[in-house]
Amino acid sequence: MKNERFLSQHLFRLLLTSWVLAIILNQAAAQSTQTLPWVADAPGEFVRLIDRGNVKIVVDEVLVQKAGKSALTTFRFIVDYDFKYRIQTLGYDRETNTWQSKIVAWMDQPKVKIEHKICLKADLYSESPWESKLLRHEFDHVAISSDPRLLKIIRRALQQRREWTGKWVQANPPSEQDVHLNILESITAEVNALEKLVQAQYDLLDMESSQGRTAIQSRSSFFQGLYTIEGIEKGKYAMTPSMREYVKQKISIPLSLKEVETHYLFLKP
Repeated sequence: MKNERFLSQHLFRLLLTSWVLAIILNQAAAQSTQTLPWVADAPGEFVRLIDRGNVKIVVDEVLVQKAGKSALTTFRFIVDYDFKYRIQTLGYDRETNTWQSKIVAWMDQPKVKIEHKICLKADLYSESPWESKLLRHEFDHVAISSDPRLLKIIRRALQQRREWTGKWVQANPPSEQDVHLNILESITAEVNALEKLVQAQYDLLDMESSQGRTAIQSRSSFFQGLYTIEGIEKGKYAMTPSMREYVKQKISIPLSLKEVETHYLFLKP
């Protein structure tokens, strides 16, 4: 005999910070950062990306120095979600006196937000900071991690159904907390995998532009090639067979070339 019960839990938030830089961020948390007054006067070509990527620009000498860079861009995903699940009883095991069940869980319209922080050294100050090659390079990083293809990938990945089986005694079925812990573990692994893919694109940008010191030969072709198997393999991210299948299923998402081009076009080399 099979029976099912449906339950739901609402309004959970998952915050995941990119890179091993999360460690550096924690170490530098006690250090003060300086907000830059000229950020409010951003030219129109940057405003859209600042809004889309929820970008904050600060002076943070400690963080930049620890990262061994001239400037640094970090990002994090914020996921607000409701989850629903179904417990289906599969049968009774007389030897162990337990019931076997299958749990199916899914998210209901998860909302994803990406936040960025661009950390600079104090010596970037000039009469025209927005013309700085270094600052424009950091905004290329922001563009990569706010790419419309990435947002589609994240939503699709989070909305997939998750299934697992377990055994329980009649008096102690899986609780909502047990289910939520399984869901949280699953989606945390999912988002961590996506963050590694984003980091691979970041690394590729740094390699192609010599850390922002030289112009990319063909910006259009370069950015169109991101979030593809070919683009990922160009970077330092080595895909396992299972990851390759993951990429085929979740990254090969139809999106017009015009949509991608428009996202990157407003940032001139």
